[in-house]
Amino acid sequence: MEVVRIPIEELDKVWGMVEKDIKSALAYSSQLTDSDFVYDLAKQGKFQIWVLWDKEQKITTNKYFGVVVTELIKRKFGKVCHIYIMTGRQRNKWQHLISKIENFAKEEGCEMMELIARPGWQKVLKIFDYKRTHVVLEKEIKQEK
Repeated sequence: MEVVRIPIEELDKVWGMVEKDIKSALAYSSQLTDSDFVYDLAKQGKFQIWVLWDKEQKITTNKYFGVVVTELIKRKFGKVCHIYIMTGRQRNKWQHLISKIENFAKEEGCEMMELIARPGWQKVLKIFDYKRTHVVLEKEIKQEK
């Protein structure tokens, strides 16, 4: 199993495979966006698309396990690698690959990894030294039409 960063020029080749998972992940979030937004920012180089892939599988459709979307964010006091989306099947087979994304972040000069995730990720990522530092609270504001 491996996590492969998809070069911008190769994005169209994998988009059909990852878009469903991206749409599904966004449906659980309230990030007020859609998969087209993710695609556009990935094509601009603002998001990085990673595919969770098992090249040992014989059938191509069995090789794909999920997708990770990252964003490098420059803040006043340092650079952060934000995991925007991390989703897939059989997580126990690939969750350790977060270290590869951390290596990428380090190479890019990041000082921190961060993500906003569903509660279950806290337990999963604790074994990789991630800790909860905040809680996200949301309230929808209805706009009058």
